[in-house]
Order: sequence, then structure tokens, then C-alpha cells
Amino acid sequence: MSTVQSLDRAIELLRLISTGHRAGVRLSDLVAESDLPQPTVHRLLRQMVEGGLVMQDANRRYRLGHFAYELGLVASSHFGLRDQCAPHLARICAETGDTVFLTVRSGADSFCLDRQSGSFPIQTLTVEVGKRRPLGIGGGGLALLSFMPEADLPAVLDRIEPQIGVYGGLTREILVDLVQESRRRGYAISTNFAVAGVTSIGVPIRDRTGALLGAISVSAITARMQPREAMVIRTMQREVTAIEAELAQASSASAPR
Repeated sequence: MSTVQSLDRAIELLRLISTGHRAGVRLSDLVAESDLPQPTVHRLLRQMVEGGLVMQDANRRYRLGHFAYELGLVASSHFGLRDQCAPHLARICAETGDTVFLTVRSGADSFCLDRQSGSFPIQTLTVEVGKRRPLGIGGGGLALLSFMPEADLPAVLDRIEPQIGVYGGLTREILVDLVQESRRRGYAISTNFAVAGVTSIGVPIRDRTGALLGAISVSAITARMQPREAMVIRTMQREVTAIEAELAQASSASAPR
């Protein structure tokens, strides 16, 4: 096995472990979900445990280890998207009264970077901070899938297709239609697929070159969202435009002269 192949497989195992970070992940689950032979999974896990990237708890479940935590702390100082977006998420919450999410792409997954709750009594807390889901799920995940580089889309669809059926009977064909519709609109709308009776709207965030950085989404029960859809979209687009302007300004200020 090549070094590159081993690294790819180790990264995939880390993603699977991070997905089940609360309860921990069993060896048998990692074997099943990674579609790798058990001896290979066991060998990679042993190496990552020795390196501190992974730990095994008293129930023999695998979790991220102390070195993964240390790496996250170091990396967080260089990636300020959450801090940059936080006041804008707060304004969206204040104006819509609904739950707002900030998500970023991580391989074939979306990763919830931040969540803020509004004042409306019924909040749709569909995903927790730090939680992963397949790309295409929810408004943010659908926006990330729809506006990623076109060349990445086929491989990502191949990867997530076995996982998406549990989300309201979602299929690859339906997802492709949703992606095409999102591209026409310039934003994503997902109804019933992440959670029954919930609509989520996602707007992509781009850097000054047009590269996708993440997505902001607003979720609410469908009966509440539908009559307010245009207002929610306008509010989100205004704040995303402001975020992108701030990021462009910061990038220009830090560029070498």
C-alpha cells in the first residue's frame, strides 16, 4: 500500500471518528462505513493512537485524541471565518427570529461551524456545532454541494449516495435536480429532506476570487418559512455580501506589497 493511499484512508477514518465524536465509534462501525478490511482499519487506528490523533475509551470506542485537539487549536488561529461571521449571524437571528447556521465543507461532508438561535418560540435546531452530515443535506449543505467546483461534484455524489436515503428518501437524482435549481436561483432551498416539516435556505459565502468558503443557512418550520421566504433570503444575502466585503478587505490588507 502506498504512503498516499494510507494517508487517504487514515484521513477518512478520522472523519468517521469525528462524526461520532459524542458516543465514540466502534471498530466494527469503522470497518463497515469505510469499506476497508478490518486488519487495515486496525493497523491505521493503532498508528493514530500511538500518535495521539485517536484514543480508545473504556468501552473500546474510538474518539479523537489529544493531538487532534492541539492541531485544532493551532489551526483555529488561522481560520477566522466563525468569528468574522458571528455578528452577521446575530443580525440574521434578530431580524428573522429563526435559527441560523454557518457550515463549511469537509471532504464529502458539511461541518457545522456555528449556530445561533432566534427569538421565535419554535426553533429548528437541526444540527449541532461540530456535527457532520453528508453534503447536500439541509440548506447549508445543499448550498455547499451546489456551488462547489463542478469537477468535484461527480465524485462527491458517488461518495454520499449510499448515505442520503435516510434523509426523507433523498436520492441522487433528486439531489442533482436540487443542485441545478440552486444554481439557477443563486441560493439553496431544502424542504423536508433534513427534517420533516422544516425548510432551510442556504446562501454560499465566497472569497474575492469566487472560491467557496462556506454557507449560511436559516431553518424554520415550513409553515412559518414559506410566507416569509423572500424576506429571509434578502436578509441573508445582505449579510453575506457584507461578510464577503469584509473578507476581501482583510485579504487585501494582509497581502504582501
